[in-house]
Amino acid sequence: MAWFRRKTRERGLHRPSGTVVRSSTFISRLIFILSLLGGLSLLIGFIRFGDQVTALRTPSGPIRADGAAALTGGSDQRLIAGVKLVESKAVPRLLISGVNRVTTAKEVRAVAGGAEETYACCIDMGRRATDTIGNAEEAAIWVQVHQIRTLVVITDAYHMPRSLFEMRRAIPDVTLIPYPVQSTREFDGDWWKNERPTRALALEYGKYLVSLGRGLLEGDGEIVVKQIGLLHKGKTR
Repeated sequence: MAWFRRKTRERGLHRPSGTVVRSSTFISRLIFILSLLGGLSLLIGFIRFGDQVTALRTPSGPIRADGAAALTGGSDQRLIAGVKLVESKAVPRLLISGVNRVTTAKEVRAVAGGAEETYACCIDMGRRATDTIGNAEEAAIWVQVHQIRTLVVITDAYHMPRSLFEMRRAIPDVTLIPYPVQSTREFDGDWWKNERPTRALALEYGKYLVSLGRGLLEGDGEIVVKQIGLLHKGKTR
């Protein structure tokens, strides 16, 4: 039996243990390198994302559109900006999407300002949406009812890329005009030096990547590619 084992080793029927170790080491190193590259890509993408959204500013020039949608959540500046657009005649109608079911129009007005008659004639409150996807779905119904072809999207600057992506998926035939608001000065300048904005942007970036991944899985690859291209160029549209 010992003679047979010696012969088989000489003929190469048994692989030397050193070969197995070298193969395992190569695979481990490959996994490490790929993980490192993946992490580096995520970090670069996050920095690009952070720089882009913190550089966004509320448009200063005149705006004309068929309507506007202010997405609740985040800062009250979203609602204030939306009401001002209506009262300045920049848009004839406003959707405030994601209003709590028990919140009254009077309470919204106390936060957003504006005349009572403005709310009576020109402001609609959507109460179904509970997240960004819901905002897009609610807006899709609203623009169809009011035959809107150009829509101003009002939300916090850090939330704008994901909001536009979900809107493009829900209403691809409507022209979207981003109207970002900066809720705090913490997002200005060297945002990465402060823990709070860095954490908020990291959370939003993670949600944004999940949205892009879901878009790919659900067959909206063309919109995903366009969105990634806009981020790479530092644009929102």
